[in-house]
Amino acid sequence: MSAASQLPVKSVSRLEVLIVESNPADTLLTVEAFRVAGLTSGLHCVTDGDDALMYVRREGQYANVKVPDLIFLDLSQPRMSGLKVLRVIKSTPALMHIPIVVAAGSDDPEFVRAVYKLNGNCFMRKPGDLPEFARFIEACYEFWGSVVTLPSHRRKTMTQNV
Repeated sequence: MSAASQLPVKSVSRLEVLIVESNPADTLLTVEAFRVAGLTSGLHCVTDGDDALMYVRREGQYANVKVPDLIFLDLSQPRMSGLKVLRVIKSTPALMHIPIVVAAGSDDPEFVRAVYKLNGNCFMRKPGDLPEFARFIEACYEFWGSVVTLPSHRRKTMTQNV
């Protein structure tokens, strides 16, 4: 057994995840994969880029939602492209800290470069097979929920930060 595998891993924290997916079958698959990975609450879905921006800005019907800890963004979106959604979020100071995992049916090098140029945190080609997709979601959830430290969205006073 390696020394690294003996290190304690902190438990997976509860995440608020926003799934931006226009295809209902892919939405169901993504939600089910997160549930299998252990995320049983905190999942929220929108079906297009306009709603995604309203959600993260907490506008309209989304005025009382929690700011997501992680966004799972499908690149193919009607009306507003996934790249535009990524660009807007990553160029908005109040939102740019939210990690965005971008998924696409293709790993076209131009798409991949565009995602990273716009400060996407991760690009993945959607696997065609359910078990492989579930493994990816599980690894993604474990990484963002226990390996990294995400910024808290709770407001703190200066004395609480000291």
